[in-house]
Amino acid sequence: MNKKTKNIVSAEHKASGLENLSASMSPLIKKLLGNKGLIEIDLLTNWQNIVGQEIAEHSMPQKIVFKPNCRNDGTLHLLVAGSAFALEIQHNIPLILEKINTFFGYKAIAKITIMQNDEFINTSLSTVSEDKTDKKLVTKQEQTYINEVTEGVKSPELKARLKSLGESVFKNNK
Repeated sequence: MNKKTKNIVSAEHKASGLENLSASMSPLIKKLLGNKGLIEIDLLTNWQNIVGQEIAEHSMPQKIVFKPNCRNDGTLHLLVAGSAFALEIQHNIPLILEKINTFFGYKAIAKITIMQNDEFINTSLSTVSEDKTDKKLVTKQEQTYINEVTEGVKSPELKARLKSLGESVFKNNK
C-alpha cells in the first residue's frame, strides 16, 4: 500500500489548556503600554535583527514618541554607549530609519534622537571585565606626548576627554 498514514495523537496525549505565551501576554502588555506599546515591543524584541549585531551591541531603543492620534512619523529615542559610537550612529541614521520602517512596513519612525550614556557601556553591554593587576599603564613618554598634543586645546572639558582618549589608545595598543 502506498497510502500515507497520518500521525494521530490520542486525546490523552494532547495538551489541554495550554496557549502561546505571547498570545496570553499581549493584552496585558497592551494595557500597560497603551496602543503605541506594541510597536515598542516589536522594536525591542527585534532590534538586533533590524539594525544588525554591531549597532545593536552599542545601542538600545528607549521609547518612541508619536504626535497625538498618530501612528507614524514617530521619534525614536535611542540610548547609545559613548560618544564615539554615537557619532557612528549619527552617520547611519538614514540607513537605520530605512531598516526600521522596512521592518514595520510603513514610515513608523521619521526621526532618531540619540542619548549618550557612558554607564550603558558598563551595565547593559556584555563587556569583558579587566583585573586591576592586568591594566596596562601609559608610559611617561606616552603621557608626555599626549600632553604635548593637547596643549593648544583651550576648553578644559575637551582637553580632559582628548587626554583620556589618547591614554585609551595607548593602553589598547599594548
